[in-house]
Amino acid sequence: MALDTTTKINAGRKVKRFFVTNRLHRFMEPFSDGMLKLAYLSKLSRWCDDQGVPEWNDRLDPESRAEKRYDLYRRVMQKEGLDQAIDYLEFGVGQGHSFDWWVVNNTDAGSQFTGFDTFTGLPEKWGYFNEGAYSAGGKFPAKSDGRCSFQTGLFQDTLDRFLESFQGSRKTVIHLDADLYSSTLFVLTRIASKLKAGDILFFDEFGVPTHEFRAFSDFVWAYRVKYKLLGAVNNYMQIAIRIE
Repeated sequence: MALDTTTKINAGRKVKRFFVTNRLHRFMEPFSDGMLKLAYLSKLSRWCDDQGVPEWNDRLDPESRAEKRYDLYRRVMQKEGLDQAIDYLEFGVGQGHSFDWWVVNNTDAGSQFTGFDTFTGLPEKWGYFNEGAYSAGGKFPAKSDGRCSFQTGLFQDTLDRFLESFQGSRKTVIHLDADLYSSTLFVLTRIASKLKAGDILFFDEFGVPTHEFRAFSDFVWAYRVKYKLLGAVNNYMQIAIRIE
């Protein structure tokens, strides 16, 4: 016989009270990270299944290679007309390899390219990588192209100020290579009001279930964002999404 709603609520309260009163976190905490990873790995697998086969994917070439991300950029650029005037925002510039690709391949004089990074590495531990990993020595890439600019510092310290004057009237391409859940979620929530149909989001570590994927999932759920998966490479590590 099915339990009524009141019975279910009361049972849930009793379980919570028992857990908190007896401080069961002492026994569960050592396993919490592993359980969280398994839960989000399952969510990622379901998400991939729900999206179906994207228009561009590398399923026929399962070998993981970093340069595949550039094939993804090229395909999406051609399909979405991203060789015209765009606003390109990259979060997590590092040494500037992806940033360079877009500057070189979009030659429209009206385009603007803005990179956000501390350039001193990760602000917190990320998986096997310690705080400070991926440091560029505090220096942003040297650019002679006047269309390029950089916002140096934590996203929490630079993005709001940038958005005060950012119009976002042209098609916007947002490249998220922040790695961390906290950083990725902050960026997505702050730019939510600027997103419009046709804007493109690239993720560089989407296949890490508890970080970029988790941040995107929470963002989409909270803001009711409609989107389409355009492409995925390296077992969904790098993906491209169009806002609908």
